[in-house]
Formats: sequence, C-alpha cells, structure tokens
Amino acid sequence: RVQTPTLALVVARQKEIDNFVPEDYWELKTTYRSVVFQSTKGRFSTELSAQEVADGISENPFVIKSCVTKRGRESAPRLFDLTSLQVECDKKYGYSADQTLKLIQSLYEKKFTTYPRVDTTYLSEDIYPKVPEVLRAMRPYANLAEPLLSKTLPKTKKVFDNSKVTDHHAIIPTVQLEKQNISELPESEQKVIRLVSMRLLCATGEKHIYDETSVTLSCEGYAFKAKGKTVVQDGWKAIEQRFKNSLKDKEAADDEKTIPSFKENDIIHSVSASVTEHFTSPPKAFTEDTLLSAMETAGNEDFEDDTEKKGLGTPATRAGIIEKLVRSGFAERKGKSLVPTKDGINRVAVRPEQITSPTMTAEWENTLMQIERGKADADKFLAGIVDMTTSLIKAYPFLSDAEANRFESGKEVIGKCPRCGAEVTESPKGFFCENRACSFVLWKNSRFFTAKKKALTKSLAAALLKNGRAPLKGCYSEKTGKTYDASVLLEDDGQRVGYKMVFDNG
Repeated sequence: RVQTPTLALVVARQKEIDNFVPEDYWELKTTYRSVVFQSTKGRFSTELSAQEVADGISENPFVIKSCVTKRGRESAPRLFDLTSLQVECDKKYGYSADQTLKLIQSLYEKKFTTYPRVDTTYLSEDIYPKVPEVLRAMRPYANLAEPLLSKTLPKTKKVFDNSKVTDHHAIIPTVQLEKQNISELPESEQKVIRLVSMRLLCATGEKHIYDETSVTLSCEGYAFKAKGKTVVQDGWKAIEQRFKNSLKDKEAADDEKTIPSFKENDIIHSVSASVTEHFTSPPKAFTEDTLLSAMETAGNEDFEDDTEKKGLGTPATRAGIIEKLVRSGFAERKGKSLVPTKDGINRVAVRPEQITSPTMTAEWENTLMQIERGKADADKFLAGIVDMTTSLIKAYPFLSDAEANRFESGKEVIGKCPRCGAEVTESPKGFFCENRACSFVLWKNSRFFTAKKKALTKSLAAALLKNGRAPLKGCYSEKTGKTYDASVLLEDDGQRVGYKMVFDNG
C-alpha cells in the first residue's frame, strides 16, 4: 500500500534521468557598475541568435527604464514535524531518515523533546504562555534566547494554531533541557537537539525585513533586469546565521546581493554584453530528504486543498518504508542517492497502475482517518477493497512469459534450497537462495573447508544441495598433518548451516 507507490516514485525518477537528453542553450547578460543584468528574453536556442543581440547593443547607450524598491518580509521557517526534521538532518548531517527517527525518539524518552512521531508543524494556543519557560530552559543557547525573552513573544498563527493540531503538536525542546549538560549526550543527539532548539528560536523570532530593488535597463528594444536586497531587520535570520556559523562545515552565509542606487530615465554608457553557453541538466536522483518530501506530498494534486490527510505513509513509518525497500533489494544507496535496482524496476513494471499510483494510498489514509473519527463506515471501506482486489485478480490473473522473464537473475542455478525449495545461485561470496525471504546461504569462505585446505566449489555445493552429502578427498588434518578421504554432510537446522565429516564406516 505504501512501499509499491514509493518504489514507483524512485523508478519514475530514474526513468526520467535515463531518458534525459541534454540540450544546449545560451544566455545573454550585461554588466554595469559590477551588477549583472539578465536578459528578459530568457534562453536563446542558438549561439548565433544570442550573439546577434549582443552585437546589436554593443557600445550603444542604455536607458534605465525602471528602478523600483519594495519592502519585503520573510517569515521564519515552521517548527519541525518528523518528516521535516528528517529532511533537515539529512541535509545538515547526512543522517538517514531511520537514524533521525531513532535519535529524536531517544531524546524524547530522555524527556528533552516532545513527542516526535507527529505530522504537524504547529503548536496549540495553550502552549503559548509556556514557551518563555522553554526558552529560559535552553541554557546552552541562552545568548540567542535572551533577546526573545526581553520582548513580548509574538502569538502568530504560523506557530500557534489549534485548528492545525490534533493529538500532538510540533517537535520542540522541553524544560528538562535546563537540567542537562548537552555535552554529555552522544554527539549525534547533540546535533539533533541543537537543530530542534534553533528551529524554536527562529520560529518565535521577529520577521526578517528587507528592501528589494529591481532595476531594468533597455537598449535597442531589449530589456535586462537585476535585483538586489538591503536588509532592514535581520530578525530570525540572525539566529539562523549564528547557528550555521557554529557548524563544523560552516555553511555559507546567505547571498544577499546588494545593488547600487539607480535613477529612472538616466542614460548610461560602458555597458558590456556577454554570451555564455549552458546545458540543460537531468533531474536529480532522489536522496533521503527529497524522497521523504516527495512521499509527504505524493498525490496532493488529486485532492481538494482542504483534504486533511495526504501523501504516502505517516511521519513515523516513512523512514521504515525506505529502509525496507533497500533491505529487500528493490532500491540501493549510491552515495547520498537512492536509486532503484533491476528487481525494483521490474517490480513496478509488472504492477497495475492503480497499485503503483500514490492516489489510492492517500485516499485510503483519508478514509481510515474518517473511520477512526466515526465519519466513515469500516465495512463499506473493506467491501470496496475486496471488490478492487477481485477485479485486479480477474484482470491480471498471471504474468506473461515476457514479464516473468524480467525476474530472471541471469545467475547460474546450482540447486534447490533445502529450506524453501527456491533456486540457489552462485555469487562471488557464496551460494544464495533466490527467495529474498529465505536466509539460506553456503559461504565460500567457510572455516570448515579452509581448515581442511579445501574449497567449497560449485560442484561440491551442487552435490551437497542435491544429496545432502558429497565425497571430499585429500582433506588436511590439523592434528596429524596428514591427509585423508571422507564425505562431508550438510546440516541445516533452518537457522544456521553446518557441516560434518563422515567416513565410509560411519
């Protein structure tokens, strides 16, 4: 219900990457007083067309058509729910979603943070009078919290909103933090609690206010634009930047481009023009954080804006779903990227679209929530699933030969698994059962054989699988230093594989 459409997202992204064909394009820019102005015409499909415009305006005067300054305000980032915390921990520290879940769960069990398995980024309004106490308890960050405590805490709907909170509110630190020496926590937990604390400080800080100036130059009918910002009030961004500066990797400061003063209708000279070549880029493979975000919003376009439950899975289950896809061999990690395996691609290819689409899963999530609240009928919901399952079985009774062949591993089969009857094939490190749910394996580097100066060959493994025993000549005895002939017996208790030497008279 959740794994298949999640895997389908990864497979679809990989297909886009594989089918991507890069294209050339050219951009035209002008520079004046160290400010780069971008052509409003956008991209040029040929270098010639861009160069013709550049030649046409070269050494000609420009007119400042407009110079407009507008006051802008940027609200603080929302508090963390589990998914957004997992996304941020992956970006900042490279933690997997599963790692982050375990770390924040540990902090919760130590009573340093509130309940973590939540899908809301809001606090209920009754938390408002308690927040100053929480800020005072954040002793490791007292220098950042103090300015907030000296003013009346703003009660904004972007933070405090009862209508956006159900059983639990967003993740924030607790007053117990005052009793804890942060340096005594494991480093990984220190990083997570620091991130959660900084987000509360930012969310309750003042707005970031700036003046944004937009300037348009014109020459020979062609327009060029540039924008720049001047900070009026740092607000919450001052807290964020001090936090970034504290990180070991020292994230770069926000690139707030400033722009000198210009006056409308002025004629300017010495404006240089340049043409640069670029290439379109393929979509990026999913990383842990981008896949989590995609799962959270999957299928949203198919719902009304006021639909309460959307996406694939819940904040508490998404990390586990990703890990299970990797463990099952349907997806794999390549660096920070998550990509589908051959089996993962084939698994999605043979599934009906109804099963791979996130829409059905999101609809079920909504209905289950309505059933929980007594607003939908459970029997009717289950009957609908039965009808859908029945129709799918009738429509797809079996895989065609071509579809079944997708799942052939291409490895040589050497025998049948004694546990489940599936095929056993050879891999570089041993002979593995092809049934992913079965753990049967004959390891090539077995101490049993190396001690006897023998190797578990393909023919020996095949004989053991077929007959349960096989002759083994020239075995070395560690006690006597001599060699002997015997037979090796395969012993498997369903959990572990073992071997036993037997002799003709035994």
